[in-house]
Amino acid sequence: MNPRTSLWFRLVQAARLAPADARDEAAPHGFSTRVAALAFATANPSLSAMLARLSWRALTVAALVMVVSVAANFKPLVATFSQDRDTTAALSDPVGDWLNLS
Repeated sequence: MNPRTSLWFRLVQAARLAPADARDEAAPHGFSTRVAALAFATANPSLSAMLARLSWRALTVAALVMVVSVAANFKPLVATFSQDRDTTAALSDPVGDWLNLS
């Protein structure tokens, strides 16, 4: 027989010889009442609680859509910002440009 199997059988035999647990397995006093009260309290949520839950879900969906759209259009966005930077650098000193023309 495999040594691991014999170890298993020895462990099972020792567990069978162990004394039974004599502790009380009953639920504490008032436990079932408290559980039932909590179940009925959350069974019919208020309108504000439902609105809050739905608004958090909508915010999550909107954030995911935003991240996906920025990721899909990242290269054109970078190109647009670099063009804007070149344009603003040329127009940053309108007085100097006017004096250079005269």
